[in-house]
Amino acid sequence: MVQQYLNIPHKYGEVDCLTLITKFYKQELNLHTVLPEYPHDITWIKKFTPTFIDEELLKYSVKVSLTDMKNYDVIAFKSRKTNLIIHFGIYLHPNKLLHIEHGGVSRIDNLSTYWIDYIHGIYRHNEMV
Repeated sequence: MVQQYLNIPHKYGEVDCLTLITKFYKQELNLHTVLPEYPHDITWIKKFTPTFIDEELLKYSVKVSLTDMKNYDVIAFKSRKTNLIIHFGIYLHPNKLLHIEHGGVSRIDNLSTYWIDYIHGIYRHNEMV
């Protein structure tokens, strides 16, 4: 299920951390994205405050705790330098993260302490509650 989403090069407007989630949700789960519309370039980061993300994502999902994560929950990551959300990924049980970073390719990483320390929120689509 996840293999076709691996090793895809990052390119704004085609595949970035947000479009990867949107495509996965639509193609694999038959669910509409829980992510808001955004500019398809690096400027999207300027719009994504924690309040904005909570308001937008809670229209279609519920916020869950780190200890309650389940497959395919969306994770929003914050910056330590600014009060902005700078990255998104999909939780894969057990303790994995499907994501893509600027300049890289889509991949699965361990949801290590490094990533956990940057979590702003974890969101579960209402259809998966």
